[in-house]
Amino acid sequence: MNIFKRLISPEDQNYRSKTTVFFICLVISTLLWILTKFAYQYTADIELPIQFISIPDDKVMVSKPDSLLRINVRASGFGLLRYNYFLKKKPFEINLINYRMQMPEGFSELTLGTTPLAQQIVERYNLPGQIEYVVPENIVLHFEDKQSKSVPVIPDVEYTLTKQYFAYDSLSVDPKYVKLSGTAAAIEKIYFVKTAPLKYENLTESIHQTVTILMPASKDFYEIEPKEALITLQVEKYTEAEIEVQIEQIIAPGSPRVKLFPEKVKVYYMVALKDFKRIEPSMFSCQVDLLGVKEFSGKRINVIIRDYPSYAKIVRIVPSDVEYIILK
Repeated sequence: MNIFKRLISPEDQNYRSKTTVFFICLVISTLLWILTKFAYQYTADIELPIQFISIPDDKVMVSKPDSLLRINVRASGFGLLRYNYFLKKKPFEINLINYRMQMPEGFSELTLGTTPLAQQIVERYNLPGQIEYVVPENIVLHFEDKQSKSVPVIPDVEYTLTKQYFAYDSLSVDPKYVKLSGTAAAIEKIYFVKTAPLKYENLTESIHQTVTILMPASKDFYEIEPKEALITLQVEKYTEAEIEVQIEQIIAPGSPRVKLFPEKVKVYYMVALKDFKRIEPSMFSCQVDLLGVKEFSGKRINVIIRDYPSYAKIVRIVPSDVEYIILK
């Protein structure tokens, strides 16, 4: 605090001058020390991620090569400082098109010497200095011929609907099949793929959602195309309605005439509001099977609904069975 007061005091001008000169000298000496230290040559490890691109379309990489190169270099402190703190170190891409592959009997092996790769990396980042060694010395890649087949996509969807709402059509997935590519041993064990799970509760609106297709739980090497699917479920609000339908008789030629009580039934059904006005009585067919009936038995016979609109959901038939008598 006393030093600060003396610096701002108008009576201590000589003291301020000496202090200013001191700090200037301190800054200059510090800069000179830094410049001297960073001008020296240092040995250090440079680590850089690598990735392989342009794998041949008819091949699958079945090995798991090193994804990190460790390059020991002897360079100036300035070069190392710039690399470590001022450069954005994106993965170094190794383009396999630039290398010749030996492919005996459908199997391929490629050995990459890492020293030339390390030299490319040093030149790309403009690092002065000399490469001492590289770890690993070689990268060995193994490939097999790629095989393909189509497998069905199974949507993994759970849902519930709000009262009076129904699925207008069945749940659909697009595409229905995907192309599965990989080694023969890998894909022969896979018979279908599933989508990522979806869950909906109390739906009142339709579903139209793109979802990821899951890779099968396996350590084998394969890929899926496409990687996404569209899940669709049309949901509509329904209302209950009824319609009166004449009962049709199924009888054998020459069979006695039969009288039904009653001769008509009421069909109760659920229909989407948008289809309500499309319903007509002629779209419904209710029957009783009288084949083999020879005499009045006092029993009742079930009424069967044979035809009705595909967009209607039958709730019940009233009555569900009728009496009959054989007319003489």
